[in-house]
Amino acid sequence: ESGVYKDIELDILIDTLETWKSRPGAPYSLVEVRDSLQPAGFCIFHRAPNTDFTFDVHTFLIGRDYRGKGAADRLLELLIEDILSNTSSAMIRVETSSIKEAAIEPGFFNAKGFETIGHIPDFYGPGNDYYIFARHVADGLTGRKE
Repeated sequence: ESGVYKDIELDILIDTLETWKSRPGAPYSLVEVRDSLQPAGFCIFHRAPNTDFTFDVHTFLIGRDYRGKGAADRLLELLIEDILSNTSSAMIRVETSSIKEAAIEPGFFNAKGFETIGHIPDFYGPGNDYYIFARHVADGLTGRKE
């Protein structure tokens, strides 16, 4: 429904969701935002291989009808809460394209405190750049810090 995934990417997403459904948390976890019973967005993530405190976001998706209405902010909050429920400090990495990020909200990850640690212009085609974003999150002594 987002219109930003190619057929092969949809196949991979479906396989990933089936893996999560059959074994939640092994290796994929999922958080979601809902509007009553209707899903507004979801995030699939997993612990990066051979690390204890790094998490890779596989998919961060907001439905078209929920863009610009706070669903992306809430989804990021839920992702951070879920990760910090099991550790006091973590690195979150996101690999995405400029088209996929624009479908969430243009400039979303930088606006939410992520640093751009990789950028290849036109990687996926003209005007569709490749990005890697990273953000450190931690629990503070007197409350959660993001």
